[in-house]
Amino acid sequence: MRRIYGLFAAVGLCGWVALAVILCVIPSADAAPPTVNDLVNSDRATLDALFAGGSVGGIPTGFLPGRTIPKPGEPSNERRSKRLGLLWQGKVFNADGTGRNKVFGVQAIPINIYQGESLRDGGPAIIVDYSNSWRIFRGVRDEIREVSPGVYLGLTYVTKKGCPEVSMRFALEAPAVNCNCGR
Repeated sequence: MRRIYGLFAAVGLCGWVALAVILCVIPSADAAPPTVNDLVNSDRATLDALFAGGSVGGIPTGFLPGRTIPKPGEPSNERRSKRLGLLWQGKVFNADGTGRNKVFGVQAIPINIYQGESLRDGGPAIIVDYSNSWRIFRGVRDEIREVSPGVYLGLTYVTKKGCPEVSMRFALEAPAVNCNCGR
């Protein structure tokens, strides 16, 4: 058993992503793009593969409602996500690169937003930087990528003993733009 665990540990994240692709965990090109609810109900390997394949376009602006993904793939995840929704409702992104988290229905916890390098894989990501925020959040950093049009998957890193670790995943949804343009 120890040899099998060692093999899996040696394979690392890239191996798990490859395994997910081989096992068809990744939606095919014919499948509908993932929604926020799809992300909440996905397992960790699927979320990691979607994040790895995500893109960074422009930084969205306005209020993006969100859902936490506290325990990907576990039966209790949906219920926990709904409960945490009472605490955290999403993020507000301003055009000037600042924003706030929406907590208990109030815009709180200031953030800086910019494009940067992901800690996960070195690729581009939207970075939500808490370093100039409230002291309790200074060791926190979010990385966000768009995984389908208007749907974003985020990783929350918390630095413990100088080492950032993913502590939570979350999903955001940009509001659909409905432009009837006077029709």
